[in-house]
Amino acid sequence: MKILSGEIVEITSTNILIAFLIIWSIIYIMNTTKKQQLEKKSDNGENETPMGLKIYYGLFGILRTSAGLKIIDKVGKYKFWRKLSLWLIPICMVISILTLYMFITSTINLFSGTVPKETSKPVIFLFGNLIPWIPGIVALIIGITLHELAHGIVARAYNLKIKSTGLLLGLGIPLGAFVELSDEFKETNNKIRGAVASAGPIANVIIFFIAIFAMPFVMNIDSPITISNVLEDYPAQGVLLKGDVIYSINDHKINSLTSFQNAVKDIKPKEKIKITILRNNELKTITTLTTTKEGLIGINAEASASISFILQTLYWTSMLNLMLGFFNLLPALPLDGFYIWNALPELIRDLKKGNKILNKISTITEHLINERSLTSISLMVWGLIFVSMAYSFM
Repeated sequence: MKILSGEIVEITSTNILIAFLIIWSIIYIMNTTKKQQLEKKSDNGENETPMGLKIYYGLFGILRTSAGLKIIDKVGKYKFWRKLSLWLIPICMVISILTLYMFITSTINLFSGTVPKETSKPVIFLFGNLIPWIPGIVALIIGITLHELAHGIVARAYNLKIKSTGLLLGLGIPLGAFVELSDEFKETNNKIRGAVASAGPIANVIIFFIAIFAMPFVMNIDSPITISNVLEDYPAQGVLLKGDVIYSINDHKINSLTSFQNAVKDIKPKEKIKITILRNNELKTITTLTTTKEGLIGINAEASASISFILQTLYWTSMLNLMLGFFNLLPALPLDGFYIWNALPELIRDLKKGNKILNKISTITEHLINERSLTSISLMVWGLIFVSMAYSFM
């Protein structure tokens, strides 16, 4: 929080969103005025430029720039990206098949009533309710940016041109960066398109693992552990208070989330425990019994605000990147999975050129997996997605 003119101004997700909305309104007005001026000066009536901000429906914006192209060129000049991306195609195929199976299964479970309707709502409707705004937006920026960057690096490794890079905006909120490939991508062979497509989802999966592995290190950082809630009808009610700082449990000093978890993990039902807390700058020791069945005393505890924010960001970075990567592997145009599946016959044939067995397998695979069959699958996937979303709001 911030003190301004003697008043305390709380920095919350709502305040940040309001600030973004005000900034976006100013940008929208300035952009509209600029377009009107260009229309008056232009002889042919064109008001679009290759670079710059373009706003759609007053809500979304695409800011195209040439920034980042040099970095992509430098990183993408190494040819080992070609071999790596080709190996990623079969890995992505396996994940894609599993994703398609889970997608169909979850859709069947949705309409049979096995899973709640809320699971089919678009992710954006979960922001502010289930997903906290700031950690969620940070997670999306990381996921979308690195997903697109991976596409760009592999594309440059195959000497494909990149039109531009830029930012995706929603009401002024950065949702991530993008890499715009040239028409060469559409004209190149299926194997290369599959290689470029596979890089994005794998980047998201890698981010998922990095975030998951980083969480235990953050949980081990020294931080006061504060009681955030005391549950009713539990032993802690009337004894412990919200805001108490836990100093020790059964003489085990508590100075991080990890130490707190280690201290409570072996506590059993009806066990006598000793908790030392810091309240009003004084240490107090309280003894109580845990519940008969669960072995609980009925408190929720949290680390400092900074540690909690980092953990929330890492958690949602892992979850949203996993969702983003797996969703993009569905074999539905224009998702990456479409190009990955379409690359499989050519990839099999080129494993060993001139091999009769591989050529035969490639031919059979091509009869099963081709643009026509994948287009049919695309219609099925998108149809199920839209029907499921509509059903979730009923």
